[in-house]
Amino acid sequence: MASITFENVQKVYDNNHLAVDGVNFTVADGELMVLVGPSGCGKSTTLRMLAGLESVTGGSISIDDLVVNDIPSKDRDVAMVFQNYALYPHMTVFNNMAFGLKLRKYSKVEIKQRVGQAAEILGITDILDRKPKQLSGGQQQRVAVGRAIVRKPKVFLFDEPLSNLDAKLRVQMRTELARLHRELNATMVYVTHDQTEAMTLGDRIVVMNDGVIQQIDDPVTLYKQPQNRFVAGFIGSPGMNFVNGSLEVVDGTCRFVSEKRDLHFRIPLESASAESNHQVVLGFRPENINPVSNSQNSHDEGIIEAEVVIEEHLGAESYVYGKTSSTTFMTRVAGTSNFGIGQRVQLELDLHQIHVFDAESGNLVVRGGNEG
Repeated sequence: MASITFENVQKVYDNNHLAVDGVNFTVADGELMVLVGPSGCGKSTTLRMLAGLESVTGGSISIDDLVVNDIPSKDRDVAMVFQNYALYPHMTVFNNMAFGLKLRKYSKVEIKQRVGQAAEILGITDILDRKPKQLSGGQQQRVAVGRAIVRKPKVFLFDEPLSNLDAKLRVQMRTELARLHRELNATMVYVTHDQTEAMTLGDRIVVMNDGVIQQIDDPVTLYKQPQNRFVAGFIGSPGMNFVNGSLEVVDGTCRFVSEKRDLHFRIPLESASAESNHQVVLGFRPENINPVSNSQNSHDEGIIEAEVVIEEHLGAESYVYGKTSSTTFMTRVAGTSNFGIGQRVQLELDLHQIHVFDAESGNLVVRGGNEG
C-alpha cells in the first residue's frame, strides 16, 4: 500500500472561488481516513485532486514520496469508487470487474484469478453472470468496489459510495467496508457528508468546512474534545445542545450566565481565557443532562428546570426536548421514560462534560470531557 501527504493544497476555480484552502494532512500506510463535512465544504474536491480528476492550484500531493500533481490519473495507481456505481449495463458482473484489467493487457488467467478473489471477498461469486439491471443496489455497490479491488491499487478512494442506498443497506455496507479494510489492510480515503459513516468507519477523521480543515482526530477525540463550535455541532447524533450567554468572573469564580439569566452554572474548569462579560456559547451533549433522581432545588449547581415540549420514543431510548426562557435543548433518556408534554421537570447537567466556545470566533474557551 502507500502513504499520502497533502502539503498546503489549494484549489481555486476560474471564478476565483477558493474551494480548498491550504489543506495539510497525512494518511498513513494502511489507514482509513475519512473526509467529512457539509455539502460544498471541499471534501470531494480534495479527493478528486488526489485522484487526478482535478488539477492542483497550489501546494503538493504525494503518494509515498512521489509528488503526483502533474502525473495523469491513470498512472497514479489509485482506484476510485463513485457515488453512482458507473457499471456498464450491457456487461456481466464478471466483465464489469475485469474491464480495467483487460485494458491493461492482463492475461485471461490473471484476470480470472483476480476477479474470483475479489468476488469471494465481497460474497458475489454467485452473481458473476448477471447484468447490473438484475442486481440490487447493495449488489451493484459491491461490484463497483470489486472493480477497484481487482486493480490492487496503492490507494482506494471512495466518494460518498453509500448515499444512494436505503438506511438499512447503508448500515450493512458500512460493516462490509470496515471488514474489507481490515482484510486488505489497504490505504483508503473515504468522503462522506454523513457523520455517522465517518465515526463508524474512520481510523481518523478530517472535518472540513468552507474549504478549511477544522480538526483531524480519531472519532472518540472528535466527539469528546471538539476544537470549535462547528466540529462540536457537526459530530454526534443527536447533535450537541448550545446555549448563548456570557462568562462572569466574581471573586475568582467563573460562572456561565444565559442571555435571559435563567440559567447559571459554575464553570469547574480553569481557563486562562475566562473574563467577565466574555460572550460565549455553552455546549453539552444530550447524554450529559439527565432527570434528577431525587429531590433537589433549582439553586443546586447544574440543575435546570424546564418544560417538556416534545418526546420522541425510539424504543430503547427516547429524546426529550425541554424548554427554558433561554433555549430549547434535548436530553437522551431510557425508552421507558414517559414525562408528558407540558410537564415541568428538573434535569441535572454534568458540569464536567460541558464545552464553552467564543461566541464570535467559535473557538474553544473551556474544554469539557474531564472527570469530576
